[in-house]
Amino acid sequence: MELTSRKNDTVRRFRELAKDKKLRDEQGVFVIEGDHLCGEAVGCGLEIITVLFTEKAREKYPQAVEKLVAAAESSAVISQDIAEYISDTKAPQGLFAEVRRKACTELPDGRLVILDGVQDPGNVGTIIRTAEAFGIKGVILSPKCADVFSPKVLRASMGSVFRLPCVIGSVPDMIRSLRENGYDVYGSMLDESAQKLGDIRFGEKAAVAIGSEGSGITEETKTACTGGLYIPITGAESLNAAAAATVMIWELSKA
Repeated sequence: MELTSRKNDTVRRFRELAKDKKLRDEQGVFVIEGDHLCGEAVGCGLEIITVLFTEKAREKYPQAVEKLVAAAESSAVISQDIAEYISDTKAPQGLFAEVRRKACTELPDGRLVILDGVQDPGNVGTIIRTAEAFGIKGVILSPKCADVFSPKVLRASMGSVFRLPCVIGSVPDMIRSLRENGYDVYGSMLDESAQKLGDIRFGEKAAVAIGSEGSGITEETKTACTGGLYIPITGAESLNAAAAATVMIWELSKA
């Protein structure tokens, strides 16, 4: 049986979960779409609740659909119109899944990245993907950051959100806790006391904090940090959050 009505409860749920952070948080679930993200979710052993797919998707991605359906609690075929209705993209692949979150309240020891109010979803997802690529052990995000389980962040992370521990909470409080446990935490800032990136030797217990695209890290975060650092640049006024984070993550990973 093919779902063709936009009023269908399952269809409405997928669309609402894609758009409503509060609903995702309350129910501890999120939705993903596309062959790559769905395959990553299954590969990471995440709990797949419901799968929706078009006949065209089943023909184009037979193995992905088969694995998803086998892992899911329920599944259904949907029309192309419904795929376009619930999709967050202009050209949906016609493959969707509702996934249960894995609880993450603690980070492993090792080098960390902290995001303080980074609101652009593409930047947040890219930073998480970059952090995983360079061996960073986890990411701390303030509540004002873009939601890591929003469709745009998930796409930009290319599945890294499924593997890299991400903890959301008060950044100043968590920085203070890290420092009590032997961490050095450096905030990205333009300040007379800040050190040039490259002059700092990072230990195994080290973290860097990147602020929002417009205003940087908050004053409370600055106060909580061990110190500040800056990226020496010429020929441009500034770097966006993802570019700045990539440079700092590279330096952090080299230590």
